Amino acid sequence: VGPLSIWNIIAITTAWIKGEGVTIWLLALIYFIAGVPGGYVLWYRPLYRAFRTDSALSFGWFFMFYMLHIAFCVFAAVAPPVVFKGKSLAGILPAVDVLSGNTLVGIFYFIGFGFFCLESVVSIWVIQQVYMYFRGSGKQDELRREAARGALRAAV
Repeated sequence: VGPLSIWNIIAITTAWIKGEGVTIWLLALIYFIAGVPGGYVLWYRPLYRAFRTDSALSFGWFFMFYMLHIAFCVFAAVAPPVVFKGKSLAGILPAVDVLSGNTLVGIFYFIGFGFFCLESVVSIWVIQQVYMYFRGSGKQDELRREAARGALRAAV
């Protein structure tokens, strides 16, 4: 998460210097400031806790938030023009868009696209490995029971 976010800031800073506007740079900075500690709190710590305590609920939290991370990485790799024409993330669509105006910025965005794709593939591999351990340890049934108990408590 850290090196990818730093590269995103570098690419967006280059775009900002070449005239794309300060708003995209501020958004890239927000992604970095929220993403790095968010990754620690939402995936690394629950995964560590899950392996340490063998808690099915911690595995469940990890799976939920890590799938959101994978979805964000895929979204960032494409970077559709939803927020500020998509230029606050170094994805493929803004790379093609800025390439015609400034080659250096386009190259930086294409490198960012490659990093987001690589992060997506590595993240999918990680979640597969954790899930294979989770299923092999029998925690899948325990998570279902805990979720059913929690739903029953919430209903009552």
